[in-house]
Amino acid sequence: MHEGATPSYATRMRKTSWLLLAFLALGCPRRMETIDAAFIPPDAVVRVDAASFDTPATQDAGLDAPSDAGADAFSPLDVGLDAPEDARRDAPSLCTISIGGSPRLDGTDDLAEYPVAQRLTLGAPLNAGDEAAITWNATHFFATFVSDAFRDDAFEPVHFYVEASSILLAPVASAGKEYASLTAGVPFSATHLIAVRRTSDSGSGGYNGVYSPAGSWVTRTTPLSTGTDVFASADGRTVSVRVPWSALGGCPTRMRLVAHLVHAEVANEWKATVPSTHTPWMASGGGFYDIDLTGDPAVSGWLVR
Repeated sequence: MHEGATPSYATRMRKTSWLLLAFLALGCPRRMETIDAAFIPPDAVVRVDAASFDTPATQDAGLDAPSDAGADAFSPLDVGLDAPEDARRDAPSLCTISIGGSPRLDGTDDLAEYPVAQRLTLGAPLNAGDEAAITWNATHFFATFVSDAFRDDAFEPVHFYVEASSILLAPVASAGKEYASLTAGVPFSATHLIAVRRTSDSGSGGYNGVYSPAGSWVTRTTPLSTGTDVFASADGRTVSVRVPWSALGGCPTRMRLVAHLVHAEVANEWKATVPSTHTPWMASGGGFYDIDLTGDPAVSGWLVR
């Protein structure tokens, strides 16, 4: 070939082939890591290391992980204030109210539905036949009173005052709901009043229900229906009630409680008191039950304050 002559096509191809082989033998520079797919032979085996992906394993996901991985990593049993909003919302309820008992109340021999351990010793009974029982399960509070007072007066109520919460501060005496021109003394600041009688409506609207202390107990926050929530026996001597915990604060784990009949007779204004040391005729209200709702509902385990 003469000087200055243009190399032939074959010569150029031979030089290109030698340069390509030298390039491959020496190795690609690091800056050339991205290779166009057109240069990868069709029969080449391409290996991808799983560790090169950015998404961490679910079990290792933490605060720096992508939002989806982080949400999946939280156990429902460990959900707290630092957990993602979705995890907190979807976590199962951690309410610890004990299963207790579930009496089947219908107005027929209701007291027999309670075990002996749930029977109460009453103070100031109207007569020797007065009896009462209280229990609960994870969803409801249950109570049954037996007294001739209900038979003799369909509008004579039994009042249950409760202070239901997870933390109870030092008790402070308060005034109860006025009824028949009588206002009972309550030995703590009740959060709810469960008020029931054999006949709910005397012509001015229903009475049976759960009441709030706002406005001197005039607000009925949860009506209780006859035949569904309140049950009266055919002989008129027994009145039973069941109340969902949702009407008593949702998931309280402790409860202070007193109960009594508003008898409204001179020298016998309040009868069948619970506990027996409760004195609604005094402003201090006397004694009360302090109950751990996470434990066995047996009355022997309740504290009397």
